[in-house]
Amino acid sequence: MDQQRHNLKLLEVQSHNSMPETLFGSNWEAHAVKVYTHEVFFDFQEEVKFSVNACSVCGYTPPDPVTNFEVSIVEDANKQKRYAVEYNRRTTDIRCSCKLFERKGILCNHIIWIYSGNFKEIPEKYILRRWSKNALRNPVCDLNGNLLENYDLTGNSKFGMSRVWSEIYATGDISEEEEEGEEVENEE
Repeated sequence: MDQQRHNLKLLEVQSHNSMPETLFGSNWEAHAVKVYTHEVFFDFQEEVKFSVNACSVCGYTPPDPVTNFEVSIVEDANKQKRYAVEYNRRTTDIRCSCKLFERKGILCNHIIWIYSGNFKEIPEKYILRRWSKNALRNPVCDLNGNLLENYDLTGNSKFGMSRVWSEIYATGDISEEEEEGEEVENEE
């Protein structure tokens, strides 16, 4: 268990202190590198790559005046299939018939192909906290339970006290591991 915690802390430090290379120059890719952990970013980057190399629009239905839904049909050359991408202009909900977001928690190449030009960043509701760099950062509360800091997933949040407490806990765990290692050496 201690090894898992240690590995998790190493991955968190790596995720906060380095940035993977963006390859395609899209706004969504640039935003993803800021908010996602490295591993999830690389999965998202694969979706961006497939959107550039394998997707094309082969049909479009304009927004329905009652439901506000517009539907784009995207042909995926890799899978030799077509997928319906639905967008609700009123709620800004986006869905794809491939259901990658529902299964994996990242947007699929079909949605990226159609809507990355319409939004400067990945819509916040499609950035799951568990995949974000801030997943382990918890809000800081005072002794009465009042929230002292608030977080968003765009990278514009205040880290102040939470970052300090995370570092204190991490340092405490590391020093405990070092002390345990010294005790083992002294016993030998």
